[in-house]
Amino acid sequence: MQSFLLLYHGPATPPDASHEGWPEWFQGLGDELVDMGSPISSRFAVRSDGTTSEAAGSFNGYSIIRAGDRDEALAALRTHPFLRGGDDYTIQVFEVPAKS
Repeated sequence: MQSFLLLYHGPATPPDASHEGWPEWFQGLGDELVDMGSPISSRFAVRSDGTTSEAAGSFNGYSIIRAGDRDEALAALRTHPFLRGGDDYTIQVFEVPAKS
């Protein structure tokens, strides 16, 4: 099994937004859920010279799941409630190599 980092990208989520479907989606993953994650709010970027910028990537949150391969990860994401928001909502997926 491989781990995949999911980064949720889309318009800012209002504080009173519905998270309908999320608990069920997480439960449906069973043991394939590594880390439910969390919303992401305040952000900044650090440059090589140590200076900072408010121009960090705009992500709404993250989760980590486990899947046999990319196709299995994609199959799990097809029903993700975050994507119900429309074309402005995407999930960026990164494979996290196993530590040796």
